[in-house]
Amino acid sequence: TTTTGPTVHSGDVDGDEVWTAEAGPHIVERTVNVRNGAKLTIEPCAEVRVKSGQQINVAYPITPNTGTFIAEGTAKRPIRIVGDEGARWASLAIRGGGTARLAHVTFENGGGGDFQHGATLAAYGGSAEGSEPMVFADHVTIKGSLGTGVWLTRGAAFVEGSRDLTVTGSGNEADPYPVEMEEHAFDTFPTGSYTGNRKDEILVNPAGGNVAGSGLLADATVHDRGVPYHIGDSINESLRIGGRVDKKLVTMTIEAGVVMKFMPGGSLKVQHFTTSEPSTASLRALGTAAKPIVFTSASDAPAPGDWVGVWYGGIPDASNRLDHVKIQYAGADCGCVLNTCSNISEHEGAVIFTAQPPSAFITNTTFSNIAGHGITQGFDGSLVDFKPTNTFQGVSG
Repeated sequence: TTTTGPTVHSGDVDGDEVWTAEAGPHIVERTVNVRNGAKLTIEPCAEVRVKSGQQINVAYPITPNTGTFIAEGTAKRPIRIVGDEGARWASLAIRGGGTARLAHVTFENGGGGDFQHGATLAAYGGSAEGSEPMVFADHVTIKGSLGTGVWLTRGAAFVEGSRDLTVTGSGNEADPYPVEMEEHAFDTFPTGSYTGNRKDEILVNPAGGNVAGSGLLADATVHDRGVPYHIGDSINESLRIGGRVDKKLVTMTIEAGVVMKFMPGGSLKVQHFTTSEPSTASLRALGTAAKPIVFTSASDAPAPGDWVGVWYGGIPDASNRLDHVKIQYAGADCGCVLNTCSNISEHEGAVIFTAQPPSAFITNTTFSNIAGHGITQGFDGSLVDFKPTNTFQGVSG
């Protein structure tokens, strides 16, 4: 029960500030900034109402900066952050050096900010290692975001232990996904529900390289969260594993049931660079007969050759393994010139090796509707026989 509210807020938070339930509702009349080491705590049962176009910034403006936002309600005393009188407010935006802890919070009618993909929750990292855990989420719901519900960029990621995130009723034509993130956020991406949006897929925009290397730079698990991962939002985008400057091995493990959809010309590269040295990357895609892992086309009308396939650069590490995987509609032009003793004119394939693999580590896998070859072994060395346990259907090469 509120007794002293409403309370109006704008500008910078000074020191440690608490917005209590009894002083609510709390009206954000103009954008609130939690910076210069300040901490803003929203008390359980409080309601925050944000005016049209306004937002709450953490560790911004002026970067680098620091700041802490805490909104931890309980199951019986949840917190609501909504548009004032149904207004389309902007976002809770956390920048590098800032953190947010959210529990039993509902956000509604956000996404009205500029250059944030219509997101209600936006986080911008800045880690040289690729991943910067910034947001802890526990029983958080985002409803009716103008565009994507959650946007994680520049290495921003969830804090380990995050769980039960729900994004629903969100998305527009430009940004139809419940979540947009980079590969650095795979490992801590929370359980939850991501359906009831304009497009029920998680958009993964590969971040590319930075000072520590290129692609995924730390061991990570791709979790089955009930909806497909859509890799890239434009053509020719590749999801890369490894490529660290210090040549440390990076392993990406994919859980049973995961579906990855690739854009035209896209690929999954287990180390991008072709060398005669041991690879700096490993892929472990471990499906089951009941829950296979699927690598397929993102096209609404898929066809053979929509995307390139899985590329292995360097000598594959012995830890690589693909079991109970479905690889579909691959075989697009890889632009590759490889060594092979086979009398073939093109090297395109659903799986391409540029150096001899240590074993036939692809098992119980189905290759279907492939424009090129099933498996291309484009190297000087011995044939590794992948035929006994795998199935090849509609392979034109």
